[in-house]
Amino acid sequence: MSVNPNDPRQRQLQGLALLLQLQRKARSAQDAAELAFIMVNETRSLLDYRQAALWIADARAVKAVSGVAQLEANAPYIVWLNGVAQTCDSGRFSGAAQAVGAQDLPERLRQDWPQWLPPFGLWLPLRYQGRAWGGLLLAREQPWQEADSVLLAELADAYAHAWQALHRTRPGWLKSISAGSLKYWLVGLTALMLLPVRQSVLAPAEVIAAEPVVVRAPLEGVVDSFSVLPNQNVSGGQLLLSLTNTDIANRLEIARKAWAVAEAEYRKSAQQAMFDPDSKAELAVLKSRIDQHAAEVAYMQDQMERSQIKAPRDGIAIFSDVHDWIGRPVALGERILMLADPAKAELEMRLPVADYIEFADGAQAVMFLNVDPQHPLDAEVYSVSYQAEAGADQTLAYRVKARLRAQDQVPRIGLKGTAKLYGPRVSLFYYLFRRPLAAARQWLGL
Repeated sequence: MSVNPNDPRQRQLQGLALLLQLQRKARSAQDAAELAFIMVNETRSLLDYRQAALWIADARAVKAVSGVAQLEANAPYIVWLNGVAQTCDSGRFSGAAQAVGAQDLPERLRQDWPQWLPPFGLWLPLRYQGRAWGGLLLAREQPWQEADSVLLAELADAYAHAWQALHRTRPGWLKSISAGSLKYWLVGLTALMLLPVRQSVLAPAEVIAAEPVVVRAPLEGVVDSFSVLPNQNVSGGQLLLSLTNTDIANRLEIARKAWAVAEAEYRKSAQQAMFDPDSKAELAVLKSRIDQHAAEVAYMQDQMERSQIKAPRDGIAIFSDVHDWIGRPVALGERILMLADPAKAELEMRLPVADYIEFADGAQAVMFLNVDPQHPLDAEVYSVSYQAEAGADQTLAYRVKARLRAQDQVPRIGLKGTAKLYGPRVSLFYYLFRRPLAAARQWLGL
């Protein structure tokens, strides 16, 4: 089927085919240099022109010119083109595709137009998401028609999308920041990162007794019974628990019988001493044996009395549960419970190894109780363990203790919460990136 070049419909179809072909070429460009070449050189296949130039607003420079493989930024023609493109981009030509000529330029640029460009120019703004980021300047000897502007505007829209697809767009909040003002933002951000702030970490915390009395097992035995309950108020001398030791009971019974035998032998020898001088000499030995057995009986009775453990002072009995101890064997010196004064409490925090920071003397700590987070407790750190210890969850942590600053409203012993520990002042950059930097150094081995 033959094509008649004089048929308007055929010319329109041919123009649309060329438009689609150029759009497809633009979208398949591998990089910005290839796309810029297509924009200033191959657009001529759609509509004829003599000169074309691509202007990028962010760089404030012409990036490509038709017929030129490599630009010389200081060349007179390129310097003049930069001025023309900047005038078109910032003036009344930034709205839509419009014709431009020497008469539309300032005096300093107007007189050089005949030297560098044909008389009739066309400015095509390149827009993406409503923002003009550049423009395409075309110039030729014939005037531009309205149909030419519509066709080229459609092509410019495809060029703009293809260009942005090859460049990573900045976030929306950065789109309004020009390249010139970006350095001021960077300076401000750097100054902000150098601001001193107080370093702080979070750690699980618990209210514990201050200066408690530890009740330990005075001898080996088995817990027979408890006379108090957990968190019960006790007075000094009150019975707390009883231990059973079969060995001591058996030894006490043996010692009592040996004592009785020794006394019987002594009485027998004393009666015989009236008639037998030899029996009189044995009386001193038998008397010493009686004293020995009496001392053994007294010692065993003292051990039996010690198996009845009593409170050394007034306080609250702190231990887990009665049923956890009944029938349980205990060793000499093993801790069974504690007696604490409810009016004296302090904080204990377990700071994970990864969160450890340096603490000055009297560092501030604030605890937020789980039952009452609206009323934090102010405290002062006075002790940090030298070595990390494994807790119930098998994680290594440092034990940190702090005294409550307000002693008028002491919380109940045993309450738990989260504490915030404050360290020395550091830069905001170190405060934000301390953990990421530590992880990076461990991963990189630096």
